[in-house]
Amino acid sequence: MKDLFMCLPRFFIDTHVHGRDMLEDYKTTIYQTMKEALLAGIRVLAYMPNTKPAMVTINVLDRVLDIINDAREMLKISEMQYVYFGVTDNNLDQCEFALQREEVIGLKIYPQRENGGGVTTGSIGVVSMRTVLAAMKLARKYDKVVSVHCSCPDMFFREKKDTIGGELSYLIRIVMVAKKVPGVKILICHVSNTLSAKYIIRAHEKFGINIAMELMPHYLWFDSEGTNWNPCVGREFYHCFNSLRNSLNREFLVSLLKTDYSFIFCASDTAVHIEEEKMAGFGGIPSNQELPAVVVTLAQMHGISDERVADLLAFNQADFLGIPMDRGLVKYRLIEKADDCHYNVGKIINPWNGTRLYFPVRVN
Repeated sequence: MKDLFMCLPRFFIDTHVHGRDMLEDYKTTIYQTMKEALLAGIRVLAYMPNTKPAMVTINVLDRVLDIINDAREMLKISEMQYVYFGVTDNNLDQCEFALQREEVIGLKIYPQRENGGGVTTGSIGVVSMRTVLAAMKLARKYDKVVSVHCSCPDMFFREKKDTIGGELSYLIRIVMVAKKVPGVKILICHVSNTLSAKYIIRAHEKFGINIAMELMPHYLWFDSEGTNWNPCVGREFYHCFNSLRNSLNREFLVSLLKTDYSFIFCASDTAVHIEEEKMAGFGGIPSNQELPAVVVTLAQMHGISDERVADLLAFNQADFLGIPMDRGLVKYRLIEKADDCHYNVGKIINPWNGTRLYFPVRVN
């Protein structure tokens, strides 16, 4: 078989990582997620704030940054790592302090119901759209980004079990607020369906909103119909937030990889949970080691250029988020194999195992 090669960035960027530590270090740690990312050529990560305790105070932020710096030192990573600071309805003063930190790449919005329930656990989440507006103004002031988990908490969508409608509904609210804050940078996390993706494109082109979208490997490769699932792994291990959609939605998201939109980039949303938690309904798929492999494999399948893959895995997110990175490309050999990646030293069931992918390995 002829060897396959691609010219790609010197390293990749993952803008959506869940590192646990503190009260959840039994799942994984920041050190472990960095170590696993390095195996895939990812050297810059941005960590989410739904930790336990949540990263919504400066005290917790300092604890997390200390953990990150210790991990960087142990792994000899010279590149800066980043975090998102979580927004609540009563911590805007803390948000402003956090945004002045170089390591804080932006703010993160999780929708929350008035009774306290939301899309994530812990003391994090936003009820009022006035808070969202204030957070956007703060982010614009410091030239940072507002990253949003779009999942409407309204009872209407919950009763109908219309999770796509809920995702789109909250996205529309976010765009309407963003129109009041010209120039603010908005990043929509883990876009999972056609309607949301098309609305983001419309918001960018028609409304002039500076909005970007993350495409995750699990939405590009798996779907609710079981496409590419490992038959030996239970469906609980493919449960994530937002949910996997049907094949038509997956195929549309894959088609976006072929476009030249600079506001689209790929991130892992790697989320590690132990078996007991997954069986109890926890959402999340470990995926940082598969991120480059899935994008590269889809590029081989659909004739996507090296330059576009470089944008999707590094340059677009670097430009949008202001991450320093040179534009040089290096040669990678593509190693085709059945996925045998491990998470948390093999303690985590990885639903990717057995998937045949092209894993890019640097030649020089």
